[in-house]
Amino acid sequence: MPDRFPSVQAALRANDRLRPSGHIYLALGMALLIGVLVASYMQASIGIETMHRHEATASRAEDIQKLEMLMQDAHSITRAYALTHDAGYMRTLGESLAAINGMRGKVAAELASDPEADTPELLPKAATALDDLKAIADRIQAGEPVGSERIEQNAALMRAYRLESNRVQSTLLELNVERVRQSIGQFQIARIATVFLALAALLLLLIAIVQKQKKQELLEQLDALLRAENQKLEHQVQLRTQELTQLATYLTSLQEREKHNLARELHDELGALLTAAKLDADWIERKLPPESREAMATRLARLRQNLVSGITLKRRITNGLRPALLHDLGLVQALNALVEEFRLGGDVDVILDLPEQALELSEDKSLSLFRIVQEALTNIRKYARARQAHVGLYPEGGSIRLRIDDDGIGFDPDSPKVARHGLAGIKHRVFTHGGQLDIRTAPGQGVQILVTLPA
Repeated sequence: MPDRFPSVQAALRANDRLRPSGHIYLALGMALLIGVLVASYMQASIGIETMHRHEATASRAEDIQKLEMLMQDAHSITRAYALTHDAGYMRTLGESLAAINGMRGKVAAELASDPEADTPELLPKAATALDDLKAIADRIQAGEPVGSERIEQNAALMRAYRLESNRVQSTLLELNVERVRQSIGQFQIARIATVFLALAALLLLLIAIVQKQKKQELLEQLDALLRAENQKLEHQVQLRTQELTQLATYLTSLQEREKHNLARELHDELGALLTAAKLDADWIERKLPPESREAMATRLARLRQNLVSGITLKRRITNGLRPALLHDLGLVQALNALVEEFRLGGDVDVILDLPEQALELSEDKSLSLFRIVQEALTNIRKYARARQAHVGLYPEGGSIRLRIDDDGIGFDPDSPKVARHGLAGIKHRVFTHGGQLDIRTAPGQGVQILVTLPA
């Protein structure tokens, strides 16, 4: 920044000194925040894992208890079958054995997934007692006698299984209690870590708030200084813009006056000379002897044609410099003539939409609108590659709206390669009269120019 802004430079240097420390505090705060999140996640994970393991262990103990009850029911059914030889008990025993086999498989899978559970003898004892029950039932079904000693032997096996089942359930309960105790210890560690990280984050937050307040004060000071400098610069820009606008307006007015003077000179002087030369050529042709007239007929016809072409060229140049129809018949007729002349010069079809009545506009506004249309049509012919164009003039209350569009290749309004002198001239003419200009275009989408001037 230039040396003419020393106060602004001082504020910027102070702000630069605070910026690195602010970044450091921010980085540390983010690290602590991540630490708090990790500690919270670990604490939640420990709780969830403990809960799942507790539920799984309780489910195993419940299934072992169910297996014990099913085994006890099967033993009771076998005793009843041995006493009554009722076939209904045999069917019930079959269903009970099927349920026992299903529960044995489930308990075996659950115990295999928990290596901490001390259960090496539970399932073998269950299998021994169950096989003995099946053997007793098979002997009874075969008609062989089964003594009370044999039933008592199976009862002893069942008691051994129940003792082992109770031991395993007690082991699982103790394992659950130990896991809960370990989880509580891990919770305590995680809680201490979370509290420590939270306190550190709070301290950093306080430091960051202080730094932020200092930075905010500097920014407010810098903002006030910049606003003061901006006001100065804006005032200077307004003065320069006003001067440039006045200069552009003066140059435009001077250009129009020069065009007007040149058109008048061409019309008065060159037009008179060409007309006089044509009259002289006609007089010479009439005065020549017939034999000489025939010999020079071709050259005289060429001379008259050249003079007529010169007069036509003079009229076209004069109309381009100073449209006579604009001053004599008004804007509507001048635009009609301009579009008709444009149609003769190329293959672009122009749709014209003009009001039927003459418009009550000042000479300057009429001339500006005419020049805008003239410049737009020139751009369409030179750059647009359009097949069709539209020119419309619409009086709307206290304003007049001009619309010009084409179906050409368009352009990128943000591209620095676009020639903008014609558009700059249009913009200046619009803004000179306090109007509004809207140019809508994109590559491949044609161009639309909308002009609104106060009537």
